[in-house]
Amino acid sequence: MATVDGTPIPPNAQAKVNGIVEQDAAKGVPVYNFDPDAPPQEKAAAANKNKQKLGLENNDVKTDAQEISVDTGNGGSVLPTITVEDVDKGGRDKKPTPQPVNTEKANEKRPDQPVSPTWPVSPTSLTGPETQVPGAMPARPAPEIPDWYKVGWRDVSGIDIAPAAEGDAKDKEILNLFISEQFYGEWYHNAALIVVAVLVTHFLTRFNFGMGWVLIILAFCNTYYSTSMTRTRRAARDDIQRELVKTRFSAEDEVESAEWMNSFLARFWLIYEPVLSRTIVASVDQVLSQNCPPFLESLRMSTFTLGTKAPRVDKVKTFPRTEDDVVLMEWWFSFTPNDTSEMTKKQKLSRVNPKVILSVRLGKGFASAAMPVLLEDMTFSGHLKVRMKLMTNFPHVQLVDLSFMEKPYFDYALKPLGGETFGFDVNNIPGLSAFIRDTVHSILGPMMYDPNVFTLNLEQMLSGEPIDTAIGVLQVTVQGARDLKGSKLGGGRPDPFVSLSINERAELAKTKWKANTVNPTWMETKFLLVNSLTENLMLRVLDYNDHRANTDLGFATFDLQALEQDATQENIELQILKEGKERGTIRFDVNFYPVLKPEKDAGGIETLPDTSKSDYSDIGRDTDQAPHLSEVGIVRLTVHQAKDLDSNKSMTGELNPFVKLYTASAPNHPIHVTRKVKHTNNPVWEDSTEFLCTDKASSVIIAKVIDDRDFLKDPVVGYMSIRLTDLLAAKQTGKDWWPLSRARSGKIRLTAEWKPLNMAGSLHGADQYLPPIGVVRLWLQRARDVKNVEAALGGKSDPYVRVQINNVTQGRTEVVNNNLNPEWDQIIYIPVHSLKETMLLECMDYQHLTKDRSLGYTELKVSDLAKPIEGGSGEFLYESTGVKEAEDAIKIGNNSFKGKLVYTAEFVPAYAVRGIHFESGPTELEQAAERTKAGSPDSSMGGTVVGDAEEDEEIDPEIAGAGVTASAPVDADAQTNGAAPGNNETNSVGATSSAGATAVEDEKRPEQQGIEMSKAELLQHQAGVVIFNVVRGHLHKKARLEVLLDDAYWPAFSTVRARSTNAQWEYIGEGVVKELDFSRVWLRLNDADEGDKDDVIAQWKGDTKAFLEKTLDGPTEFTLLHPDDEDKRSVVTIEARYLPVPIKLEPRESVNNQGNVRVELLDGHGIHGVDRGGKSDPFVVFHLNGQRVYKSQTKKKTLNPEWNESFTVQVPSRTGSNFLLEVFDWNQIEQAKSLGSCEIDLASLEPFTAVERTVSLSSAKHGDKGEVRLRLLFTPEIIAKARKNTSTFSTAGRALTQIGHIPTGAGKGVIHGVTGVFKRRNSQSSGSSNEVSELPAGVVSKPVDYADPGASAAAFPAAAAANGHGQNQEPGTLRVVVKDAKDLSTAEIKPYVVLRVGDKEQKTKHSSKTSTPEWNESFAFSAAPNTQPKLFAWVYDHKTLGKDKLLGSAEIDIWQHLKPGDVVPASDLSVELREGQGHLQLRLEYDADTPLSNRASRKSLHSLYDEKAPAVSPSRFSLSGRRRAADRDD
Repeated sequence: MATVDGTPIPPNAQAKVNGIVEQDAAKGVPVYNFDPDAPPQEKAAAANKNKQKLGLENNDVKTDAQEISVDTGNGGSVLPTITVEDVDKGGRDKKPTPQPVNTEKANEKRPDQPVSPTWPVSPTSLTGPETQVPGAMPARPAPEIPDWYKVGWRDVSGIDIAPAAEGDAKDKEILNLFISEQFYGEWYHNAALIVVAVLVTHFLTRFNFGMGWVLIILAFCNTYYSTSMTRTRRAARDDIQRELVKTRFSAEDEVESAEWMNSFLARFWLIYEPVLSRTIVASVDQVLSQNCPPFLESLRMSTFTLGTKAPRVDKVKTFPRTEDDVVLMEWWFSFTPNDTSEMTKKQKLSRVNPKVILSVRLGKGFASAAMPVLLEDMTFSGHLKVRMKLMTNFPHVQLVDLSFMEKPYFDYALKPLGGETFGFDVNNIPGLSAFIRDTVHSILGPMMYDPNVFTLNLEQMLSGEPIDTAIGVLQVTVQGARDLKGSKLGGGRPDPFVSLSINERAELAKTKWKANTVNPTWMETKFLLVNSLTENLMLRVLDYNDHRANTDLGFATFDLQALEQDATQENIELQILKEGKERGTIRFDVNFYPVLKPEKDAGGIETLPDTSKSDYSDIGRDTDQAPHLSEVGIVRLTVHQAKDLDSNKSMTGELNPFVKLYTASAPNHPIHVTRKVKHTNNPVWEDSTEFLCTDKASSVIIAKVIDDRDFLKDPVVGYMSIRLTDLLAAKQTGKDWWPLSRARSGKIRLTAEWKPLNMAGSLHGADQYLPPIGVVRLWLQRARDVKNVEAALGGKSDPYVRVQINNVTQGRTEVVNNNLNPEWDQIIYIPVHSLKETMLLECMDYQHLTKDRSLGYTELKVSDLAKPIEGGSGEFLYESTGVKEAEDAIKIGNNSFKGKLVYTAEFVPAYAVRGIHFESGPTELEQAAERTKAGSPDSSMGGTVVGDAEEDEEIDPEIAGAGVTASAPVDADAQTNGAAPGNNETNSVGATSSAGATAVEDEKRPEQQGIEMSKAELLQHQAGVVIFNVVRGHLHKKARLEVLLDDAYWPAFSTVRARSTNAQWEYIGEGVVKELDFSRVWLRLNDADEGDKDDVIAQWKGDTKAFLEKTLDGPTEFTLLHPDDEDKRSVVTIEARYLPVPIKLEPRESVNNQGNVRVELLDGHGIHGVDRGGKSDPFVVFHLNGQRVYKSQTKKKTLNPEWNESFTVQVPSRTGSNFLLEVFDWNQIEQAKSLGSCEIDLASLEPFTAVERTVSLSSAKHGDKGEVRLRLLFTPEIIAKARKNTSTFSTAGRALTQIGHIPTGAGKGVIHGVTGVFKRRNSQSSGSSNEVSELPAGVVSKPVDYADPGASAAAFPAAAAANGHGQNQEPGTLRVVVKDAKDLSTAEIKPYVVLRVGDKEQKTKHSSKTSTPEWNESFAFSAAPNTQPKLFAWVYDHKTLGKDKLLGSAEIDIWQHLKPGDVVPASDLSVELREGQGHLQLRLEYDADTPLSNRASRKSLHSLYDEKAPAVSPSRFSLSGRRRAADRDD
């Protein structure tokens, strides 16, 4: 009876326990029974023995998908012998119900197994089926690897087999061990060799064999002896080298040992090797069984192990001086499993050498016999260089380049006959070992022997894409060859042709041969699919021979990496080499067309770019349902499997099927042939191929399923032909089974993948263009509570709104900086082309240095704004449904929302004008193909090179004329019946016509019902859509072409980056102009990617109307100049169309609403007096929209001042501007006091008309007292706007540049580089030589006009002007005047400025609490153009207690603003501060002839007023020379 601590358990309690155990066992839970009185060791041993019941080592439970037992309830007593099940139905086998495990019985049935944490149980030792009655149904599915296979070192060594019992079995094991140890003793090899050699030679001599046989025996003995000694010496050398590594000299410190890694590998290898061996066997054995030669019954790998000794890393060398994202190392490694010098005695006893046994079964059926092929004792060592290219995304290693620095050494023992005991090593055959080794080196040499590298693209391998997928098309045009050296046997010139390959692998294409010439001209174009640009293109020239092998004349090599810099390489001339000698010259062109990569939309979904042809059949389709793809691209076809093939033509009822794929354009040349699967009617191929398709719409794919017959003609089991477009559409729905024709049954699973090519016209080309039906007027007012993506940096988002249609940006608002509740109040116009379109209004966060981030989006359908005019066929075909006012929630993904967008939308129809289209010719690939068909001038002299396997196939006329047999997929489980040819055919022409008719009924097009307008009539309309067709360009550098209109805040559109300096774009873009007479066009080449910081390398500017007058007549060339180097010219060819739209502009939208206002401050009368004497010291300050734009001079002690000053200010909007004039009283000690202010109405100004106004001053303290007389002149002009840095680094108010608020002095001094972008002077010129180079972002410079009476400095002396060559290398005096700053902070601060030029620093006084301080302090530095190029400025907040806080900094290139050769080298600067916010106003003055004096370097400008001016020639930096007379009130 069972007891617990000696106390017996009652029978009823034990019965309850047994009942619980039985219930758990019935549920399928393994239950273990233990003796409670047993010691813990026995309990643990019992649990360990039965752990197989858990199924932890069963491969079926390692994956998520496992077979489930299904009880059908069929209680019949007769068991079926064969069960046929559809693989797609996922049949389930029944598992036996687990029963309680009795440990005592388990101990009797199964011996103990060794349990070791270092040596795990073999994967195959625990997966074998339990002993069953022969012929019974299996308890579970057959394992992936048969149980009788020996996989891993544990199975081969037999360590898991229990020791034999006492008796003969044990004695036999000891005897085998003893014989094996003596037989493989080290001294026995050479002794046996001597005895065998003596006996064999005595036998040959005794029977009078010739001397030749003796030499053969000597050759065998020599080969065996040399092989044995080589292995011995190598093992000794490895031992010596290993000891030297441990005690290496200090001079070899650059080479590191890797003992820590070897220690880890030695332990980890025993655990991982069985798993690795099992993985290799599972993959290799399947390949061997499927590719078994016909003369063999089977070919299986029955035993595989890599041994118990792990590979070893001998030493490692690291190269630290590489790029930041590159790791470069050299590894010395070896795999020597036969070396036992470092093994312990226990490891030697359990050592297992690498061993591979291949079971080859010869014959057929019963007349077959198995023959093992043994490969063992493998040894390998090498010196490998590894280069890893890192990246930010997972797996963080993008590329791995492998290259052997030396030829690796390898050795092995191969015994094809005799097996393990009596096998004969083929390496003992004289010369065979060296031949095999040289063959391996010849194959691996071009792949990965230095300097060649073998590249692993881990990013592509782990992305899920097939490794062999093509990345683009290589167009190779072989022009000709010259001075070929070579002759035929018996005399005569060669008949040359060119064979093309990649890295000398399989031949990809070849030209025709030219008869009897050494200067052939081919002019043939070949298209090659390439998987990587890190390889070499091989052009091998051969001499064609009719009845014997072609003669090699030499080869030329082209590195494909050159195409990454320029995708078009023309007129390449390379030397033809053979055996290191020149054999002629070959000339060819190479052009690379990469595939287009998917783009992410606002929802994060990757889609291919919209590259579809916009024919009428596409208009009526839903753009969201039908993917738009280019007509030229790469097709990847995958033949997956077939089911229920018709086996009536086979006598055995089983087929050996394979598939041939054709295109309708070449029905006698298969593009791919799958492998042959034997003895099945439901084959699985999973075979893929790729080919180039030049016309997707008309392409038809033909697939023939053929039965392989060894000696007879292979019959066609069935076939199917389908349009490529139907095949691509079916993949979107997931249905990819197609019925076979001319067969009683059968279906095939075939899928296709489309990859469009990036070539001219593939994106927004003439074929895809559809003219607009109108524009949508979007009034984007404001947004509320938008997402803050800069909260982590302590800032706020910088939002703007962009409008996209089909992932193409059509319009954008300006940027509002540092604001979560932005107010744009901006009107933009978006062209729309169909009522099916949907506009995506996406709120973005602007980033100055990186790509902008999304803050959410909302959608607006065009059908909600417009509708067709019933029966309309006049000027308009569509009309507006009214104004839509909306306040939509901003969606940020996952059905969540953040913020709201307030906008108003209205549709404005366009005139239905005919002729708004561009002529499109054949694509570049089609042109090249046509040129190839035309042939070279001497095409009659030569012929086509035909190989043995390239004979044209005979085409079944019934199949060729059957047309399309499949148009709709079938279900995978549906039963298919054969159909006669043509039963499944569809009329493709009829389908297209019906679709087109439906589309025309859905939408009306101006191409059919529009009106005609001449060029003069078109240009009479002020508003409309300008349609640009960027045809091509000859660039000095690869870049994108951006087209900007009017204010140039955002580009109207941008082309893709040119693949070559000879760009072929054929890209169509659009832009809306509101006033044609005032509109401007700006063409610029941008080297930066879209969304990154601009890098303009060339530009052209002109009037839009003049631009249209040229481009409406046809393609026109425009020359773009580099901003700094006029020699760098780029020429682009553009054609344009103009579609008028009757847009009614609001006053604030007109160009008359923006421009320059010239203000003349004349005088004042009746100014309020606040001084003790009843006088004041008045000066005037002008503010525009809260920003100070000008400050006048101070007039001392007067109530009727006369200023007579003028300035010019840029006004972005007269109707929305707040222009304020305020008069102050200057005080030397305290802050200036306001004497009154007034607002100036700019909206009432008439353009080009000067108006004199007298405005009254009003003050809350003093009331209405005083007046100021002004003269105002408004000149309309489009103001260029620019985007600035983000709020993290700059101030608010970035939407407009601050350059418009800087006075230009008497209306002169155009602000260079930015404000003068759209000046109307010389608009037709492509550039001028006197243009100033573009200033850095955030720095605005203007020269000081000393001729102006209001200027703040005196003229330079005549002597200085005469000698002002400005090239003196001696240091002169640089004076820096720190004027003021604004927008430094939102809080009250005490700012001061620190300046540094060279090693000298100066500091201003700190001001009182204000965010707009005024210093007006000057500092002098010693400087010269070649010694002190930079001026550094820091703005700090003064803290009485504690460390001063940095508010911002600036770095100024002094000599970019000062020209020492000028008569008056001086410039006013407005600098945007970095690392903070705000603007700093400086003045730079330079005197090259006067060295820095020892006088005080800092003076207040106001203190200079009281200094006595010299009688003659005032000081260059004196400001009092002109001001003293003006400041006097008498």
